[in-house]
Amino acid sequence: MSRPRQTIKVSLILIAIGVAGLYISKPAVFSGPVPVLSSLGLTLWKTDGSDIVVKGGAKSQRGKRRASGAGGNQEILSRARNVTTGITDTFVRAIGTGRAVKMTDLYPESSGRVTELPNKAGTRVETGELIMRLDDAEEKLAVERAKLALKNAEEQVERFEKLMTSQTISTVQMQNAVLATNQARLDLDKAIIDLERRRVKAPFDGVLGIVDVEIGDYVTQSSRITGLDDRSAILVEFVVPERFANKVRHGDQVELRTEAMPGRVFFGELTAMENRVNSESRTLKIQATVENPDDLLRSGVAFDARVQLKGDEWPSVPSIALKWDRTGPHIWLAENGLAKRTDVTVIERSADRVLVEGEVEPGDVVITESVRDLRSGTKVNVQAEPGFTLKSPQETAEPVVSDGKRPEQKSDKRKDDERQGRKPPTSAGDSEKEKTLKNTDLGASHSDAVRSES
Repeated sequence: MSRPRQTIKVSLILIAIGVAGLYISKPAVFSGPVPVLSSLGLTLWKTDGSDIVVKGGAKSQRGKRRASGAGGNQEILSRARNVTTGITDTFVRAIGTGRAVKMTDLYPESSGRVTELPNKAGTRVETGELIMRLDDAEEKLAVERAKLALKNAEEQVERFEKLMTSQTISTVQMQNAVLATNQARLDLDKAIIDLERRRVKAPFDGVLGIVDVEIGDYVTQSSRITGLDDRSAILVEFVVPERFANKVRHGDQVELRTEAMPGRVFFGELTAMENRVNSESRTLKIQATVENPDDLLRSGVAFDARVQLKGDEWPSVPSIALKWDRTGPHIWLAENGLAKRTDVTVIERSADRVLVEGEVEPGDVVITESVRDLRSGTKVNVQAEPGFTLKSPQETAEPVVSDGKRPEQKSDKRKDDERQGRKPPTSAGDSEKEKTLKNTDLGASHSDAVRSES
């Protein structure tokens, strides 16, 4: 193929690519008719009247938005609630160890051979009941010997008292007889004590553990016999950080959970605490008591303890009222029919409420939903959410009811339903009224959308 033909072929290809690019990209520089093609009666693009309408509509729409943002006459339909007072759910958790309210290990007070074990492991015994007896033959003989010596000394004193009347004996002899009687009485007491030490008795009511000795074993004062626990109540000891040292109080409620009883929650109260903070660990040791009437808990069990502390009060808003953007969290308040943006700091958040800090007070009207985006100064038509009554702080002198409760406080079912977002039961008339209101809201929002598009 000759060079001129190649040049012509390449030129035609470039022209075709250029024309196709004009049809595809439609650049702004060729938004009007091309003069060369117009002279030949050709038009690349037809003038689309709908584009003009859309462009004009867009300009009109932007104008309306500017007017609305600048505080125009158009009102935005919104739903709102009153800001209430909430209490922070402050608590401290720790791992503690439980022990019986009374517990001890029993040891003999003297050495000897075991002759009697009347009770077995797991037996509930009372105070003073016999646990173990050692061989006590010698101690019994010592008691009898001391009794005889005491009896002889007392008779000697009686004889000397009769002889004193006739001055047959001296006063010194009489005093020696009295001293001998006292000494015999002390010897009897000691013999009785030695006999008692051959027995091991329960110091308090409780349940015996495993007995470590058998009949016939020779034991000493260091030989453990068994353990005795009074499990009518369980003491749980744990530590809390020093920052909570001034917040925990005697009588505070404690929730206790243990792997030994999964799914069960036991409630106790703080009964004791250390009088100083440990300088090494920076913790405070405290003690809680939980009743154990069914004997379900044992000594040595690990507990997950949760102490509810007195919370702080903060303004509370519904979760759906909290908005976020690049500057952070904020809410929209309705003041004198206008929307006002208020930046806040989140203190605590739950499923249905948020405790916040900012320029907001209980009783303020917080917007939860709106048919369009809000701007500061926008006029709003505020309506109460279904199931709630919207009040203005200027219209009533009554304090706004708090929607936060401490564990010991109780509320009626209606307050619980409102806090959890559930609607209270309504009558048939109320249902029709609510349905009418919903249809009115939908109609209003639809008409607003039509006006903004026209």
